[in-house]
Amino acid sequence: MKSKTKLAEGSKIIYFDNAATTPLCDVAKEILMQDFANPSSPHALGLESERAVKIATKELAGLLSCQSDELIFTSGGTESNNLGILGAAYALKSARGRNRLMHILATDQAHPSVTEPLGYLASLPGYSVTYAAPSKWEAHICEDTALVCITQVSSETGDIFDVTAISQLVKKVCPKAIIFVDGAQGFCKLDNTQQINHLTGADIYAFSSHKIHGPMGVGGLMIRKKEGLRLVPMMYGGGQQNRIRPGTENVSGILAMAAAAINNQQKHHEVIKIKSILLSLADEIADTHVNHISDHVSPYILSMSFTGVRGETLTSLLSTHGICVSMGTACRTNKKESILESIGFSRQRAESAIRLSFSDMNTEEEAHRAKAIIKQCITTLRKIKPRL
Repeated sequence: MKSKTKLAEGSKIIYFDNAATTPLCDVAKEILMQDFANPSSPHALGLESERAVKIATKELAGLLSCQSDELIFTSGGTESNNLGILGAAYALKSARGRNRLMHILATDQAHPSVTEPLGYLASLPGYSVTYAAPSKWEAHICEDTALVCITQVSSETGDIFDVTAISQLVKKVCPKAIIFVDGAQGFCKLDNTQQINHLTGADIYAFSSHKIHGPMGVGGLMIRKKEGLRLVPMMYGGGQQNRIRPGTENVSGILAMAAAAINNQQKHHEVIKIKSILLSLADEIADTHVNHISDHVSPYILSMSFTGVRGETLTSLLSTHGICVSMGTACRTNKKESILESIGFSRQRAESAIRLSFSDMNTEEEAHRAKAIIKQCITTLRKIKPRL
């Protein structure tokens, strides 16, 4: 990833913010350099583009264990989450009747592109929204629970939630409930068995291209064909994509996303090595904590708190050394709103947290170099400022 940031001579950028976005892979770059016609046009170039989209759709459907006609394409994860949640909620409310309460249950580590549409629904009459850790859902599931929103992998801590187990728990009480899954941090980042198991529990699955070395501005939504499940569209136009998502398809984006997804398969072992190197900071720096709540955590995300050091300050200092990390989800505009606090960690621990996130484009050499710089920065900051 290129940068115009001024660094010490000989220094190179170490990019550990892949949960926010990933660099483009070579196959995606090559596709984006090509020209494509409108796939709805009847001429030869249009038909060629249409065929290319169909092939890419079939490839993605294979990865998602679904049928090609169960996929639609969007402008990215945020649109996928909004369309999946609002489209399902409106459809379910209409089917259930205006006067019946509709209860929505969501994981407490949801991304803003999930919490914001849910917040809008909660402001409307007839909708009720509850956030809770899945381990506590039994106390909240009721006969009015119609929509369940699961975060497959937390963008803050990397916690992996067992979609199939949660789905089975919900459907024991509410067999007709719709299971929506935000898969932005899980798509192509779990092993094949894990991913397939999770997808069997999902009725709607949202995913994004730029988290897997594909281009920004494209994503998708898998919608299982089942009786009574048809999303209410959020836009109206030419009727493309089963009249659920109109507009000319982003041909180059779709093709590049499919190529990136295939290219990203089975590379987790590289990331595991990189994370383990950085994880050892917890043993080598006093008062360092790793932030997660489950035994199953993504190898792509590492949240760490260094007592006595503000995460914001550390992030800025590391940036001057050419190391790109974050304090959490890039889309979280209200910095006072902390998922770490909401799931039970202290404010002190939340304020001293940084998030490192990896990809197979990172190297072990980068991890060792970053580890040394982080240790140096922590020592410097702890000398400058008393502990929080």
